[in-house]
Amino acid sequence: MQVYYFSRTGRSKAIADQLASRYHTAARVIDDHKNWKGKGNYMKAAIMALMGKAIPADYTEPDISDEIIVVFPLWAGTMPPGIKTFVNTVGKENITAVITSLGSTMKRRDGFKKVIDLVGEDITAPDNEELGIV
Repeated sequence: MQVYYFSRTGRSKAIADQLASRYHTAARVIDDHKNWKGKGNYMKAAIMALMGKAIPADYTEPDISDEIIVVFPLWAGTMPPGIKTFVNTVGKENITAVITSLGSTMKRRDGFKKVIDLVGEDITAPDNEELGIV
């Protein structure tokens, strides 16, 4: 099992770390080397995501013969540009997407595996304190 993440605020990283621990592996960052902090950059990020832009990103090359989990935030109803690069390279069919969002839903999720494939039908959601998000 391989766990990758992209995180602007640290929330997706915390969830990726928890999943990696569960599967006895390390969470690996997908880094686009952009500073997305501040209102202006937040708007730029949303526009790039809406336009379906992919931008260069650095990450450890995954082994596509192994399961790949990718944890990322939802930006304007879709994936961040660096994640789009990763997905375009690796292929949706090789990825289980774990999307962190505080109120939106992903518009284009066809082709991704589902979280239920990882944890089964008996999902017990931890509270925010267990996730380290308080």
